[in-house]
Amino acid sequence: MYCIAFCEYVCRRCGLHRLEVVLQKMGITSLFPVQVGVWQDTIGPGSFERDLCINSPTGSGKTLAYALPIVQMLSTRAVRCLRALVVLPTRDLALQVKEVFSAIAPAVGLSVSLAVGQSSIADEISELIKRPKLEAGICYDPEAPLLHLRSSVDILVATPGRLMDHINSTKGFTLEHLSYLVVDETDRLLREAYQSWLPTVLQLMRSSDGDLRSLFPHTSTFLPSTFGSLKTIRRSGVERGFKSKAYPRLMKMVLSATLTQDPSKLAQLDLHHPLLLTTGQRRYQLPERLESFQLVRLLIIALYMWYTSTYQVP
Repeated sequence: MYCIAFCEYVCRRCGLHRLEVVLQKMGITSLFPVQVGVWQDTIGPGSFERDLCINSPTGSGKTLAYALPIVQMLSTRAVRCLRALVVLPTRDLALQVKEVFSAIAPAVGLSVSLAVGQSSIADEISELIKRPKLEAGICYDPEAPLLHLRSSVDILVATPGRLMDHINSTKGFTLEHLSYLVVDETDRLLREAYQSWLPTVLQLMRSSDGDLRSLFPHTSTFLPSTFGSLKTIRRSGVERGFKSKAYPRLMKMVLSATLTQDPSKLAQLDLHHPLLLTTGQRRYQLPERLESFQLVRLLIIALYMWYTSTYQVP
């Protein structure tokens, strides 16, 4: 237990140092408020395993706000499988987010890929899935399941339509190891169905192995997992709702410049103990100059006058 904790601590510190170097090369010497807030509630002293709803205006640094903690946390475990999924409504937005991840993730040994339909699906599959090397002179059964198919990436940035294409048709593509789901531009993604991508993704992450085979036949090609389970079952929890949950649990981050607070819409995301982080102009503000006065003497006089008039004191 101590050795594992110490190794994770060392890896985390080393990864953090490498991220600091990368940020300095990018000319970033300080973080925006939203970036500090997300870091505090994912890795910092305020961290607790719950989902985040981030309401922050355009240009406030939302992408780096979730990219930094995700890259930092994934760098603590040296295993290559798809552990973070970022979904955006348009190709242009996905390209921008992918550029941010690509600028910081390689520094800690993580791989990032893009699935937006910019290239053919065959080219995307070759980037997403690592196939076993077949030795010359050996006969292989073409009908045998390819148990050694594995992910070539740690982080995937995708649009909903292309994501569904890979879920439905790409052999070896799995979300079973997913630790982070980021829904950027949440309002738009909730407003439009996009081939029912959200309930499909949530169902894949909730379902058992048997359910996965019945829902999506191609999942049988990578089950059982090459890596086995990366999660354990929590035996106790300090807050209601955590006991008997998988650990580390899937963390969801939903972001928008105009994030809805309609419970019926947010319920579609199946959020766990969500915390709202908001930046920008406040709805209610104190005046620039606020003065306070002591009314103790006036209050004593008023009480005395009420007492004498009530009880007719001479």
